Amino acid sequence: MLRKTLIFTSMVAPLVMLSPLQATAIAAPIQAASQSAGININTADAEQLAYALTGVGIKRAKDIVKLREELGQFTDINQLMQVKGIGPRMLELNKDRIVL
Repeated sequence: MLRKTLIFTSMVAPLVMLSPLQATAIAAPIQAASQSAGININTADAEQLAYALTGVGIKRAKDIVKLREELGQFTDINQLMQVKGIGPRMLELNKDRIVL
């Protein structure tokens, strides 16, 4: 989470010096790209999963990769709840970021 904040801050900090119209024109594509980008849970490695998903650290991400290897691949995001520590709430927080 800290990495995401630092990356976002480093992208937005130069906008502080711009006029409001210039800042809006530049910030809109950055915001859209960060919101539309998803993580494919069938192809991402543990580090990518840990970075992209809220509440998922490296250990839980490795557990996701292990489950994916056991299943062959995920066919439904609800299969993630088979990983210890992932419940309905965490799935709800991340469902917009997850791509199959």
